[in-house]
Amino acid sequence: MKILAISDVHGEDNENLYKYLNNNDIDIVIITGDITNFGPLEFVDEFIGKILDCGCEVMAVPGNCDPAGICNAIRESDAICLHNNILSFDNVVLFGYGGSNPTPFDTPGEIQDNKIYGDVYELLANYDFVANDEVPKVKILVTHAPPYNTGADLTESGDHVGSQGILKSIHEFQPQINICGHIHEAKSISKIGNTTDVANPGMLKDNGAVLIDVGEGADYTIDIISLDE
Repeated sequence: MKILAISDVHGEDNENLYKYLNNNDIDIVIITGDITNFGPLEFVDEFIGKILDCGCEVMAVPGNCDPAGICNAIRESDAICLHNNILSFDNVVLFGYGGSNPTPFDTPGEIQDNKIYGDVYELLANYDFVANDEVPKVKILVTHAPPYNTGADLTESGDHVGSQGILKSIHEFQPQINICGHIHEAKSISKIGNTTDVANPGMLKDNGAVLIDVGEGADYTIDIISLDE
């Protein structure tokens, strides 16, 4: 299974995305939030519709710059809204949580970090309660906010501004992958402990994406790619 993750669209189309999808065998496209730039919601259906036309499943979480109604807009576009949701496909399990910890900009999708921790903890714990450990699966946590103190939350000024709640949940449940976004300049793959790859594809307009190739069992590769190559 091949998964392509993009983030921080902010209402700006990128034809390189559709060219890449039409020229490569991608099963699922994951959008890790900020599809719009405070709206309009009509862009969601237009943008996701073009991805669906490339023959891919689409799943998304909202970002902090997406307005109220974003989850309904995602669903109405025939994509799957992953926010506060768990989905299993073959040997992949996806956990989704959108929005971000508070920022200096008072954006609409901000959530207190203690609530982020509680919600993400419950999401991961619910799966752990029913999981069959005899079946190896790649667990992928999809968030808009990056975990704190990683390559994915490092600003140009050198500050780490990610979510302590997401970091704590990752330490406790150790998913193999966390795909996030939010910090545009923090395109990177880094590691939490020895267990969790953290990947931020950067802004879509800069042609960044993350490609995950899941093989048999829980084997996978993860890479940052450029959509214009």
